Amino acid sequence: MGFSLIGAAALLGLSLFMAVEIITSDLLPTIEDINDSYDDMNERFQEQFHTNINITMVYRTANGSTYDYNISVKNIGSVTLDSKNFLILTNGYTFNFTCSQSYIYPQNTVYFHIYNVTGVESKRIKAVTNNGIADYYVYTV
Repeated sequence: MGFSLIGAAALLGLSLFMAVEIITSDLLPTIEDINDSYDDMNERFQEQFHTNINITMVYRTANGSTYDYNISVKNIGSVTLDSKNFLILTNGYTFNFTCSQSYIYPQNTVYFHIYNVTGVESKRIKAVTNNGIADYYVYTV
């Protein structure tokens, strides 16, 4: 009876040790990944909180049967924005654009240029940053 009790205890101890090792080897990287994801989410939230833009003016010029738009956007937040990551929409449609500068520093204004826009009706222009902050401007003809 003595040997079977020691053998059972050793078997249970070894099984418990293996189970703990398997659980921790799978669980610890998962916890680290969750922690990294939480840090990334917090950084994105802080960036969104400090990002703000304002469309200050829209100029339209005729280009044959289409129009070219020059959109003035001011960075009124405290985060430097990359202009290539912007999205410019006119009446819900995206347009390719060029920008006067690569980066929009806080309290600076840049000009986005959209070419060959059709239609003479009023336009609702929306500028969206890479982190989802947007501003609208309604341009009436």
